[in-house]
Amino acid sequence: MSITIDLPPAMAQEAQGYADLSGTEIGRMFLDCLADELKRRREASAVLSRLDELAKRTSARLVGEPYKFNRADAYEPEVGCDFISLKN
Repeated sequence: MSITIDLPPAMAQEAQGYADLSGTEIGRMFLDCLADELKRRREASAVLSRLDELAKRTSARLVGEPYKFNRADAYEPEVGCDFISLKN
C-alpha cells in the first residue's frame, strides 16, 4: 500500500534532517512511529480489559448503591464558632 503525506516544507526539511542524523529514511521513521503507537494502543487495551475483568469479579462482593461523588462531601461541614479577637 502506498500512502502520501503532505507535510509543510519546514516540517519536511526538519524530518529529513532528523532521519539523516538517525541514519534512517523518512518512510522507515514513520513506520516505526506508527508501529510503536499501534503497539501502545494494543497494550493499553489489554490492560483495560484486565481491569474490567477484575472489576467484574470483585464488584460482586459489594452490596448497596455504588458511591457517587458529591463535591460537598469533600469539605468539612461548616461549624459555628465564636469570634476570637486577636487584640491583646
